[in-house]
Amino acid sequence: MKKKQYSLVGLFIVALLFNIAFIFNVNVFADTLSSNYQPVIDNVNKTADSVELRWHVSDDDYYYFNIYRATSKDGDYQLLSQSYFPYYTDYNFSAGVHYFYKIETVYFDENDDLQTSEAIFVEDVFTPLAVPTLKTATAVKSHGIALSWNGTNDSQGYEVYRSTTSNGSYSLIKTVKTTSFDYYMAPYSYTNKKLTVGKTYYYKIRAYVTYDNVKYYSNFSTVKYAQVRTDSAKITTTYSKKPKTNTLYWKKISDGNGYVIYYSTKYNGKYKKLATLKGNNKLHYTHKKVKNGKAYYYKVYSYKTVSGKMLLSVEPGYYEKYCNYYSFENEPYDSRIQRLFGNSKTAWYKTSKIANKNMKTVRIKVWDRTTGGKKYTRHFYVTVNKGLAPSVKKMFKEIYKTKERFPIHDIGCYNWRGNGSASEHCIGTAFDINSNENYMIDNGQILAGSFWKPKKSKYSIPLKCPLVKILNKYGFERGFWGNRKDYMHFSYLGT
Repeated sequence: MKKKQYSLVGLFIVALLFNIAFIFNVNVFADTLSSNYQPVIDNVNKTADSVELRWHVSDDDYYYFNIYRATSKDGDYQLLSQSYFPYYTDYNFSAGVHYFYKIETVYFDENDDLQTSEAIFVEDVFTPLAVPTLKTATAVKSHGIALSWNGTNDSQGYEVYRSTTSNGSYSLIKTVKTTSFDYYMAPYSYTNKKLTVGKTYYYKIRAYVTYDNVKYYSNFSTVKYAQVRTDSAKITTTYSKKPKTNTLYWKKISDGNGYVIYYSTKYNGKYKKLATLKGNNKLHYTHKKVKNGKAYYYKVYSYKTVSGKMLLSVEPGYYEKYCNYYSFENEPYDSRIQRLFGNSKTAWYKTSKIANKNMKTVRIKVWDRTTGGKKYTRHFYVTVNKGLAPSVKKMFKEIYKTKERFPIHDIGCYNWRGNGSASEHCIGTAFDINSNENYMIDNGQILAGSFWKPKKSKYSIPLKCPLVKILNKYGFERGFWGNRKDYMHFSYLGT
C-alpha cells in the first residue's frame, strides 16, 4: 500500500511541475510579445509652436498608438491622439511650457485580444519663450517713466517689474496683454506715472503664456532705468510787442525751482540756451535782437534742484514763433488775419463804420519829380489798417532810402467801396500807386488807368525794382490774377 501511495504523490508532483513550466513559458512569451510592441523614440523635433515625435516598434503588426501628454512627469496624462503611424505632430504646443509625453502600442495577441504595450516616456519637451527686448525707459510728463519694448510672437502678454535699486527686489506693477489685433505688433509700451521727482526707478520685463490656467514665463529682459523729472513748461502766448523781439509766456510748474529757455532757428536744429530763470513764478521771457519775418523755435524746461544739482524737466515740445512786429513776406495767413482783426474768427468788416474805427492815418515820405525831371521829397497821409500802420511806416522809410528813389505822385489805400465789395481797399490792406501810369487790364482790355510803360514813363513800376522788392518783403503782392493784371495794385492778402 505504501508503494502505491508514493506513486500517486509522484504523479501529482510531476503534473504540478509541468503546469508551472507551462505557465512560465506563457508569461515569458507574453512578455516577449509586449516588448516587441514597446515604442522606441527615434526623434523629437520641436519649434516654437509644434513638436514632432517619431518612434518605431520591433513588430510592425500593431493596431495603433496612443499618445498622451502632461505638463509634469508625474502629472495627469491626457490622451492627445490615436495614430495608425509611428509619428505624431502636436500643434497645440506653446513655447515656455514644459511638456511630457508617453506613447503606448495597441496590438492583438495570439488570441486576437487587444493588448497594450508598456509606455515609453518622452520627458520635458521644452522650447523657451523668447525674451522681450526692453528698449527704452524715458522720463515723461505727469512724473512718469515711459517704457517701450519689442514684442515676441510666441507670448500672450508681458509683465513689468520695478525696483528702486538695480539689484534690489523687483515687484510686479503691470501686466500688458496681447490681443488678436496686436499679437505680432511691436513695440509695446507702458507709462508708470505719479512717481517721485528726482528718484531713479529700475525696470525689467518678461513674457508669459497661459496653459491650463497656469502661467509660464520667459527669462527677464535686461534692466533699464530713468530718473523722474518735473513736467516741462507749456508756452501759451507769444508776442512781438516791440521791433526785433519775441516775448514768450508759459504756464507755471508748481513743483519746479525755475525755468531754462532754449531756442533754435530750425525746429530740428541745435538748440542754444537763452536764459535760466530762478523761481517758478517767473513766467515770461523776451528774446531780443531777433530778425523780423524769421521763424524761431523755443523750448522751455522747468528744473528742480536735486542733491544740489539742476535736474531739467522732461523734454518739451517746440513752439514756433515768427518775429512779426512788422508784416513780412510769406507770413502765414492766420498771422495776417490776427494782425488785422485781432482774432482768427473775423476776416472782414461788415460796415464802413466798423472799418473806419479800425483805420489809422500815417504820414509817409516819398520821392517825386518836378516837371523838369528833378527828384524831390514829398509827404502823403495814407489811411491804412491800424494793424499794418507800423509796417507801412517802416516799409516806406526803406523805400525812401533806396538809391532808386522811385517817384510816387499819387497813392491810396483805404477806400470803402460798399458793403458787398470784396476789395482789400475796404479793409485798408491794399495800395494803388501811380494809378494812371500803371493800369489794370483784363484780356487786353483796359479797366483802370491809362497805360503801363516802365521803359518810357518814370512813374510806371517795373516788374522788378527796389520798390517792388521792398513791398514784397513786407508781404504786399502785386495784383496779378491770371489774365487780369493790375500793375498799380499791391495787397496784403493777395486779392
